[in-house]
Amino acid sequence: MGSRFVTAFYSKTGENQVKDIYMKKIINLVLSILLAVNFYAQNDSINNPAIYRVKTEISELRNRTLECRVRNHTIIVDQPKAFGADDLGPTPPEMLSIAYGSCVVSTMQLLALQRNLIIKDIFVQIEGNIDFSKALGINDANRAGFSGLNLKIRFESDMTKEEKKLFINDVLRIGAVIDNVDNPTPVEYEIIN
Repeated sequence: MGSRFVTAFYSKTGENQVKDIYMKKIINLVLSILLAVNFYAQNDSINNPAIYRVKTEISELRNRTLECRVRNHTIIVDQPKAFGADDLGPTPPEMLSIAYGSCVVSTMQLLALQRNLIIKDIFVQIEGNIDFSKALGINDANRAGFSGLNLKIRFESDMTKEEKKLFINDVLRIGAVIDNVDNPTPVEYEIIN
């Protein structure tokens, strides 16, 4: 696929444009590596430079509205008004769906960069149903979370349909949030003062 793609792309855009595109990709990759190395160098608790430590803090604001902080970002999480809340932000399951979908997109971008592929206009739609019977104490038969997620992925590329399938299979194999949702993740807790 690689040489066929490069040859086809080369003839479409001309030698200088191809060099510019690949040079930009190389510069972006080098900058990403430098930023990662700088981050890891500042964090003494991490011995493996490939590990990215995530720490979030969630606080109750009022009613059912939550303030979630990670690094220098603040996100409001809430519930719909029909649930007695203020509807000031997405619900926790919606945040999970957002995290999963954005992981798909960012992993696609990463793999395209690593493989020198040009993909654009990435779009991911995720749908899923949640049965609140367990949370409401009505029935314990069904799980409390999503019964499943349905992904629709669209992107432009010179890849064939089969090459796109293989590419997405690799994305679904290496994405961090995808892995956490698709595979059991150990969770420990402690009650603090």
